[in-house]
Amino acid sequence: MKVLSLVNLTKKQREKIESISNIDLQVVSPKQVTPEDLDGVEVLYDWSNTLKDAVIKSDTLNWIQVVRAGVDALPLPELDNKGVILTNGSGANAINIAEQTLAYMLMFVRRMNLTARHQDAKEWKHDSGYNEVYNKTVMIVGVGHIGTLIAKYAKALGMKTVGVRHREKPNEYIDEMVAMPDIADKIGEADFVINALPDTEATLGIFNNDLFGAMSKKAYYINIGRGKTTNMDDLVEVLKDGRIAGAALDVTTPEPLPSSSPLWDMKNVIITPHDAGMSVHYEERAFDIFKRNLKSYVENGEVVENVVNYSLGY
Repeated sequence: MKVLSLVNLTKKQREKIESISNIDLQVVSPKQVTPEDLDGVEVLYDWSNTLKDAVIKSDTLNWIQVVRAGVDALPLPELDNKGVILTNGSGANAINIAEQTLAYMLMFVRRMNLTARHQDAKEWKHDSGYNEVYNKTVMIVGVGHIGTLIAKYAKALGMKTVGVRHREKPNEYIDEMVAMPDIADKIGEADFVINALPDTEATLGIFNNDLFGAMSKKAYYINIGRGKTTNMDDLVEVLKDGRIAGAALDVTTPEPLPSSSPLWDMKNVIITPHDAGMSVHYEERAFDIFKRNLKSYVENGEVVENVVNYSLGY
């Protein structure tokens, strides 16, 4: 079985892959890969747009495992039509994204978003409204790997957790699960609203003036999902009008956020450059997902972890 990795595997990782029976492993840099490298390949580890046409034409490729959680850059309809199995790296960045989400909440309640500005100005200054996350309610919109871990951490800090997902499937760290169509009815009870949604047709601009309008004026909006899920113009307006307390944005649309955006100068806004998913441990965790899936694929003819549902887009 020929496996093509676009990830620069360590010697130890190569040995782990090659220890699985009947594996012919080839490792090529995504910057150097050519369509010819895909000849005879059954399993592709990670993605490069250079291979798009070759992937669509391939009569041997059966499974693609991407490193990242998002798969919106791939030609999903074509892969679905070909019957190619697609798995992602969902969960590999859950720890670091959950930690960064906690950091946003703690910065807001402890007024550290303002303290950082005071430090830049060399000001020793106290602000009003120092608070705590204890006993606060956090609504997590999109309860997957990341949302579940955020909820776990929030519970440890004494917070109430409300989850929003398409299916009202119970989760041990969610106190109350809400179906997506009912989000507007419950969002007003949240002190923090965390957007952990993927980029799909169904989520495009879902956070808009109407949904922001249903939030409490004391609530903070945190987006660690995808930028296109938020109507940026509506967000700017509700922040200017004081209709929500503030926002933390790791993702925006467009990216990078233009220097002309008024969000940069808002004291109640934290902007990070889409770095919540970054960690020195990420590739190691993503590789472990691939290794487990590859072992199952070789031994049982199927993968069982992080299989993408083409109709949902994640």
